[in-house]
Amino acid sequence: MKVALFPNFDREGTAELYSKISDILTEQGIECYAEKPYTNNEELYKNCDIIITIGGDGTLIKHAKIASKYGKPCLGVNTGNLGFLANVDKDTIELIGNLKRGNYSVESRMMLEVTAVKEGQTVYSGTALNDAVVSSVMVARICDVKLGIASDEITYRADGVIISTPTGSTAYSMSAGGPIIDPAVRCLTVTPVCSHTLTARPMILSEDSVISLGIASNSRTTAILSVDGDNCIEVDLDTTVNLKKSMYDARFINLTGSTIYKTISKKF
Repeated sequence: MKVALFPNFDREGTAELYSKISDILTEQGIECYAEKPYTNNEELYKNCDIIITIGGDGTLIKHAKIASKYGKPCLGVNTGNLGFLANVDKDTIELIGNLKRGNYSVESRMMLEVTAVKEGQTVYSGTALNDAVVSSVMVARICDVKLGIASDEITYRADGVIISTPTGSTAYSMSAGGPIIDPAVRCLTVTPVCSHTLTARPMILSEDSVISLGIASNSRTTAILSVDGDNCIEVDLDTTVNLKKSMYDARFINLTGSTIYKTISKKF
């Protein structure tokens, strides 16, 4: 078995856990390879059997999206504050020894393919594990966001609109009043952020829905597209953001046997 380690040394406590994990893997006879500046990381993804990230959820999300293209499962070791997606922390680190014995399960998580088109040209292309958000670039200024589903269109007067996966339902969408969805359920959620309309409510759509987002012509401000918390591009009247189910699934290793319900109870 070969394991690739991707530590985020900007996180306090990562160096210590990295050392412990390396020792555990070596004791189990597992080949261990680490991300380094001179390493071709694409080769790590291709040649390893398992990806282990050490840091927060952001670190896990970053590498899980890349690993999905190679069909490799990821295990997150949390050194951050919340660590909702990470399955192991410093108190359960010894469970990593179960990888060698195969005592774990693998959960598939659907993702979103996100593209932005302006004047016929693709200006952004990426993948969202949690969510994609179109929101006003100005603080405390609402914008008019057009949501297209099939041949229908809805306009929200709001701070923004979140399109989330079930994995992302416990992130920004939940904070904005969206529903919590079991990751085993494959669907999309549309959640308006601070809507200036009493009737605007979150919607759950089929996983096969194709969605577009844009700015209405009467909007008094431009917007920005954020994917998994990273600001990507400005969205103006000539920009359309298209979203659909990704052809790749992220794969997460579960060593503890925890369910989403137990995790919610523990973390929130």
